[in-house]
Order: sequence, then C-alpha cells, then structure tokens
Amino acid sequence: MTRDSPPPFEAIAEAIAAHQSFLIAAHVGPDGDAIGSCLALSYALQAMGKKAWVVSSDGVPSSCRFLPGVQEVLYAPSNLPECAIILDCDGTRDRVASPYAPIQKAKFRVLIDHHRTSKPIFEVNWLDPNQSATSLMIWELLKYLRVDFTPQIAQCLLCGLSTDTGNFRFPNTSARALLAASQLVEAGADLALIAFKLFDERSVESTRLLATAIDKMEVESAGKLTWAALTLDDFARTRVGDEGTDNVVNILRNVRGARMAILMRERVDETGTVVHASARAEASLRADLFCALFGGGGHAAAAGFRIRNAPFESSVKRVVEAAKIWVEQEHPEPEA
Repeated sequence: MTRDSPPPFEAIAEAIAAHQSFLIAAHVGPDGDAIGSCLALSYALQAMGKKAWVVSSDGVPSSCRFLPGVQEVLYAPSNLPECAIILDCDGTRDRVASPYAPIQKAKFRVLIDHHRTSKPIFEVNWLDPNQSATSLMIWELLKYLRVDFTPQIAQCLLCGLSTDTGNFRFPNTSARALLAASQLVEAGADLALIAFKLFDERSVESTRLLATAIDKMEVESAGKLTWAALTLDDFARTRVGDEGTDNVVNILRNVRGARMAILMRERVDETGTVVHASARAEASLRADLFCALFGGGGHAAAAGFRIRNAPFESSVKRVVEAAKIWVEQEHPEPEA
C-alpha cells in the first residue's frame, strides 16, 4: 500500500483469521509505544482464541514494567509462529528486537508502523507517518475488529500514545489521538499512573546518572545544540544500566535555545563497544534524517541510532561534528 492508501484492515483481519499462532515484536531499545502496542495486540489476539507471544530481545524498559502482561514478554520465541506481526519499526533484521529466523520462516508477515522511513517489505504493510503512534494504529485496528477494550488493552495502548506524544504535548498530538485517549480512559486506562511511570518516576541510581549527564552536558553552536556522553565508568559508578537514561535526553532538549539534544552512551555487547544515541530536536530539524546518517531512524522530533566497531571517544566526536553542521541547515520535508 502507498502512504495515501486506506488502512488494510480487511487484509490484516484475513491474516488473523487464517492463522492460529502469532509472534509480535517491535524495535530494538523498545519504548512505551513499542511495548504497549505489542501487548495490546497480544491481548486482543488471545481474546480471539489465538496463540500470541510478544518478543523483545532487549527486554522491557523499567518505565514500562507496570504494564499488564510484561511478565509474559519473551527474549526469544519458543515456537515457530504461523504469522509474524512487526510493529513500530521498519521490520528489518537490524531494527527488530527478535531473533529474525522465526520471522523469515513465518508463513505470513504483517508490518504496522508510523515511522517515516519505513518501506513495504512484508505480505501486508500498513505504513502511515501521519499517525501519532503505532498504538493509535492498533486502536484503529481493534475497533475495526470489534475487539472489547478491556482495562488491560486500554492501559497498554494509552501508554503507547502517551509515550510518542510526550504525554500529549508534542506537535504530533492529533485530535484523533485525544479522542482515542478519552475512550481508553473510559475503558479503564489510568493516565495519571502512566504519565508518572513514563516521565517522572526515577530510581535513586538513575537520578544520580541524570545528575552526571547534566554535569557533563556540553553546549555548542551558540546554544542550538546540547549533548552529553556517558561512559561505562559513569554507569558503573551510579550502578545502573542503560534503562537509567530514560528521558535524560528530553531534559537536555529542554534547555532554552536548544534546537537539538543528543545523549550518547557507551555500552558493550557480544560485538564489543556499542554507542547508543538518542536525539531530540525541533521537528523542522528532522532528527530522523540526522540519525539515518548513522544507520538509525525514528521521528522528526525524536530518533536514535547505534554505532558499532568504533572507539567511543571518536564516535562521540564524529556525531557532535555532524550535529553542529546539521543544526545550521534547513531540512525540508521530503517529497512523498
């Protein structure tokens, strides 16, 4: 389907009717929209008598562990699914937080995403960058399927909506998103709890890491760019992992005059040193296109990327130099 096509509800409904087991996964480094939309769809499929399991090889972020169903999230599927449904990312091997072989071997695959850079790669693709969140797309789908919006489904979907709209403060907060939020609250979602868990609550350790990031914050380009780089020593000293950086980049972005903020973290996995980077920016600066320079992606105002096989210090320097150039340029909307 093209971006201007109507949602392929019928094709998705047919795929659900034709299969009995489903793998549901989203992007690496999952956030509330990724986890919330996956869990909500899983609840819906199970209510329809299907077998469904949510997979996240990166686990569940601490800010989302209050959601119902998180204890059922798997690091890898235990069985081969008949159908794979990939949410909130482009569906490619590098972006999906799941072993990719079960997705490749599935009889049928569905992609549902609102990121601007995604392309149709599966049998059914619903790609709509005008949607506020993938959770809003799942809300639309479940309404079409006439699924009962239980408090569990409502809580998961509202978590996703709140995540990607900045608790309904970002420019992508549409009238449709507010309508969905209203109906989800009526169905039993607790917006106050969601907002507190996503945006306010921090552990002692993550609060200390936040203090470190603020202390290490640098300002470039006459205040247009703020950034910070957290090393392995910073994480060890504060005794917290990458989940302790939730919302830190948003605080860097809140500095008056800053048009873009970048938080870079030194991490290690089986491949060696990995730079995890998050970017927040004015939508006109196209954070997604900036992150695409380093193999990442996301949204115009919020995006991220990872750099492998390079020293942390040199990677930080390369990113900062690119960002200093980026904030001085115009980045118009690409043609459809």
